[in-house]
Amino acid sequence: MDLSYLTTPDPGFGAPEWVFFIAQFVVAIAGAYLTFMHADSHPVRGPALRRLGYALLILGILGAIVGALRRSSIAPFTAPYWMTIVTVLALALIIYAVYYATAVYPGRVAAWEASQRGRGGRPAARAAQVARAPVPSRVASEEKTTTNGAAPRPSGGGRRAARREHKRRNR
Repeated sequence: MDLSYLTTPDPGFGAPEWVFFIAQFVVAIAGAYLTFMHADSHPVRGPALRRLGYALLILGILGAIVGALRRSSIAPFTAPYWMTIVTVLALALIIYAVYYATAVYPGRVAAWEASQRGRGGRPAARAAQVARAPVPSRVASEEKTTTNGAAPRPSGGGRRAARREHKRRNR
């Protein structure tokens, strides 16, 4: 395996170098957007995107500096291995981002949703179950009357149902 291509300085700046240079600016801009401008209020997704933005920003700035030094024909940075190092780091970041999105992120979202169940927040699955719950018949509710003559309501309706019940009793 001949590695002389990677170690031989080449002051030329051709089409692959321009593609690399412009791509690094795009990566840096995407990282700056995710880090500073993208506002995601989800408590798990927001910080994850912000961390990805920081990594993209750092990698993009590093690649832009390497590209600028190569374009300036500064002797140590004209060797192609600098661009290869930044490209390998970018590929490692892509692999880690895919791993995080498929293996780590769903577990963190599930843990966050589980922690929200105890606080009164209803995830979408629970809301769908409550919405599909059978409504008790009128005859069954007339049999069970309270002391003031009102039929008790089934629990589990949430805050909205509790407010309706409160308004109904206070009429």
